[in-house]
Amino acid sequence: MRFDVVIVGDFRFPGGTSTSVAAEIEALSRGGYSVALVPLKGGVLKFPHFLNGSIKSQIERKNAVLVPPDENVAARLCLLHHPQVFMNYPQAPLRVEAEQTILVAHHPPVDGDGRPSYDVSAIDRIARDLFGELSWAPVGPKVRQAFAGVTSSPKLFAEDWLNIINVDAFRLQRDGFLSARPVIGRHSRPDPLKWPDTKEELLQAYPASPDIRVRFLGGSKHLEERVGGYPSNWEVLEFGAADVKAFLGTIDFFVYFHSEKWIEAFGRSILEAIASGAVAILPPSFEPLFGDAAIYCAPSDVTRIVSELHADPAEYARQSARGVAYVSEHFGLDQGWRRVERLLGKPNKTSAPFFEGSKKNKALFLTSNGVGMGHLTRALAVARRLPDDVEPVVVSMSKAFGISAGLGIECDYIPFHRSIGMDRGDWQIALEDEVSELIGYHQPQVFAFDGNVPYSGMLRALDRYPALWKVWFRRSMWSPGVGKSHIEREVAFDAVIEPGEIAGSLDEGLTRSFRAKTVEVAPIRFLHDYEAYSREEARSLLGIGADDIAVLLQLGSENNFSFSGIRAQILERLLPKGIKVVNAEWLIRNEETPSQVGLINLRDFPISKYLDAFDFAISAAGYNTFHENLHAGLPTIFVANENPEQDEQWRRAHFAELRGMALAARTFDPHGLMSAINRLMDENERISIRDACQKEKRENGAAEAARFLADYSYIRR
Repeated sequence: MRFDVVIVGDFRFPGGTSTSVAAEIEALSRGGYSVALVPLKGGVLKFPHFLNGSIKSQIERKNAVLVPPDENVAARLCLLHHPQVFMNYPQAPLRVEAEQTILVAHHPPVDGDGRPSYDVSAIDRIARDLFGELSWAPVGPKVRQAFAGVTSSPKLFAEDWLNIINVDAFRLQRDGFLSARPVIGRHSRPDPLKWPDTKEELLQAYPASPDIRVRFLGGSKHLEERVGGYPSNWEVLEFGAADVKAFLGTIDFFVYFHSEKWIEAFGRSILEAIASGAVAILPPSFEPLFGDAAIYCAPSDVTRIVSELHADPAEYARQSARGVAYVSEHFGLDQGWRRVERLLGKPNKTSAPFFEGSKKNKALFLTSNGVGMGHLTRALAVARRLPDDVEPVVVSMSKAFGISAGLGIECDYIPFHRSIGMDRGDWQIALEDEVSELIGYHQPQVFAFDGNVPYSGMLRALDRYPALWKVWFRRSMWSPGVGKSHIEREVAFDAVIEPGEIAGSLDEGLTRSFRAKTVEVAPIRFLHDYEAYSREEARSLLGIGADDIAVLLQLGSENNFSFSGIRAQILERLLPKGIKVVNAEWLIRNEETPSQVGLINLRDFPISKYLDAFDFAISAAGYNTFHENLHAGLPTIFVANENPEQDEQWRRAHFAELRGMALAARTFDPHGLMSAINRLMDENERISIRDACQKEKRENGAAEAARFLADYSYIRR
């Protein structure tokens, strides 16, 4: 497949590098150039990240297309973004050919003290081995100057590959100052080197004065310690806590000073601030780049300059206009495509914009589930939300694996050793062969395991496939002190996706301390909201009258814990009153509930389709049922499965009761359960619970988790 430009880089970067790439994509698209993206995992980001939202937006707008890992791509120009992405050879061939290649250096090769930031020679050698003859293009004059101090400097491109920006997207209407006091501020990553070296310089640049307001987006504990506690006129937000453009609208002056040990490669945040119309005050070292767009001084002069301009609104407006004009002329989107036009000429109209007919990427799910259906249900919730270009395959140890086929998802079954009476050691050996065979056959880009125990046989199989992304879906709420040997196996995975837990503030398990690879998503639910039956539809399907009081029993599979005594007490309490009781039968339940007059046994999946039919429910407090019921606003009495192998269901139930979102009962206290039933017979009690549930956030983490897996299916290791 041929394109005008192919861009190779780690598109997960949260900062200026990815924002610059996104702007470049937009510029090239406006110029009529076709753009392909080859994502790589560089060595800079140690923890899992989604693809950058700005770049993702350009892909969704079809300004660029992601190249599937097994596709060959040819281009007239190949742009490699950020040297440190290319510190190692990839696990598999990149399949990129280009007529010319430029490596864009977003970071200087040495720091302010002259110490190397990366091995220029090694990166140059690797990049040439992968892409052929190339040149390095610094992103600004400071980076170009830094290459002068490198012993074996690579071939440098004739011009700097300056950042570009959509000025219109950042421009703000500024009608005078924000308040009677000037407001100065800045946004940047919370890196200590991004700030002045001494407390004195810090407080000169950002005064602790009641006459000036100071606002930061990107504060840090280090900053607070250096100053000795934030002054009362400072307002400090964490990095990423606010939209950048919105933040820039809350300041009059953008003041940026940094450590002498730091070489600011470009200053993307400065560019955005000037484009917004804020007046920038900078060290003189930025003048070769930003020229008339900013005011240059030492930290000690900041207060004077701010005061003078605040007292002269006309001059402030002129400087603001000068800045916007300068940025538009030197860094606007048209500059982005014109520099490519100087290299390539006009766009190639025969370039292909999409990989039509391309083989889909694959995500292979493996779930445990000898007892219940929770792991399988969560995997299916994510699998069915994958985009069309990523094909899911679900392999489960749950006997209900066949529901995958009903969803149009390819499925397979691996029986758990207990269910077939197999020796654990022999089963682990067989599992290793099974998983290895599955990976070899399906050739997925991503492997996702949902289970509490990463099986040793599975891990041995995964170790054979170093290019494969490995993700562990790991629920929280483990019993305190339990599972240390299991959780230490996270070293075998690239990321741990933790489904959101409404009751997470009561979690006392080990997962709280193992967060290095954790990506938190909202609570995962199976259903799309539109798939649930209305109250009328559900009651009609179940044979429940419009005026009947109906109660749902959801007591799980009971394959490791019996609720039979509890069920009998509930039925004895409710059925004589003419209440319709629907007993949800898990598909993998080994026994069936005997029929009784007034009792409806429901064996279906998912039960959550029917929740609107009921006035209240009595349910085990497993993860899926808990979150589905609360989301549906179904008044529920949660009764924990007390088997020690389970997560701490009683804490979930207790938390929901504390929040007024449900009632809780324990299996050893039948009197408490009967009392809770009496309470839910009162319509006012049920209304109160529904209202409390409606206050909870309603995002579904399944979509977010699917996006993570889809992102990584395109990233080369």
